[in-house]
Amino acid sequence: MKLLTAPTEDFIKLETTELAADASAGSNVTLTLQNNDGMANNTFIVVGREGSEKAEICKINQAVTPGQNVRVATLLFNHKAGEPITVYRFDQRKFYGSITVDGSYTELTSDGSPKTIGVDDPMGTQLEYTGSTYLFFKATYYNSVTAEETNISDAVAVEGDETKRYCTIYGIRKMAGFTNNPFISDGRVEDKRAQAENEINSAIYARYTLPLAEVPPLLTYVAECLAAGYLHYEEYGQEGDAVKKLGEARGILKSIRDGSQRLIGSDDTELAVVQSAAKLSGVPNGSEEGTGSNERRFSMDQKF
Repeated sequence: MKLLTAPTEDFIKLETTELAADASAGSNVTLTLQNNDGMANNTFIVVGREGSEKAEICKINQAVTPGQNVRVATLLFNHKAGEPITVYRFDQRKFYGSITVDGSYTELTSDGSPKTIGVDDPMGTQLEYTGSTYLFFKATYYNSVTAEETNISDAVAVEGDETKRYCTIYGIRKMAGFTNNPFISDGRVEDKRAQAENEINSAIYARYTLPLAEVPPLLTYVAECLAAGYLHYEEYGQEGDAVKKLGEARGILKSIRDGSQRLIGSDDTELAVVQSAAKLSGVPNGSEEGTGSNERRFSMDQKF
């Protein structure tokens, strides 16, 4: 199984406003908003703060008269006045798979595509791919009313298994304090995640067999610190927390590289190490007794 995650990008979000009055869950619910600019029958709005547990995507199911009111088909949760409202161009994500990165992509309908956009998940929309045929994946946006879909050729191809990444996009945003910053795109955060993973791999490759069989929580923390540090340095220079976060992460990596700190898996044993990093089981060129021409000789500065 591969867990595919498609972050929600800002370009699908249109007008924003707020609830002007409390709203109760139910069918054919009329919402009173600060304004209903940009809304029309059969368009979609997100009620609640995106990424929060009770955020939900709703379809407007009645003609809209300019003013404050809109009616939605279904409201699953109660919402309070002041909660944000965001108009979305699309309500679903379609997931596709291919054997090669530049090959023909097939929709993963048997695995549940299309999926309703996960507005209640800060990581985005997720789909579990249970097959083994495809190695590369893409995700498009889809409007279930108009059948409008973004161009699959514009979607970025990824290997897609989020379980093999060292941390999540949301984890980096949280570490950096950018969870609600619309000016830091997920694409930019992904670039920093890839950079962090590369730095980690280059630091530990001499000791641990790559790719790692699993990602220990310690490496997740290191990756979040590194990526957040990169972002802070670009945004604030020396004024942010970049030096602190990068220094802490690189200190941990140094301890791992030197062997004073180990990467421990879920079974409480050390992850597989490369042959040269294993402990010596004997003395080079030395007999058991260590006498004569095979006498054991060491100095304090030698490393094995």
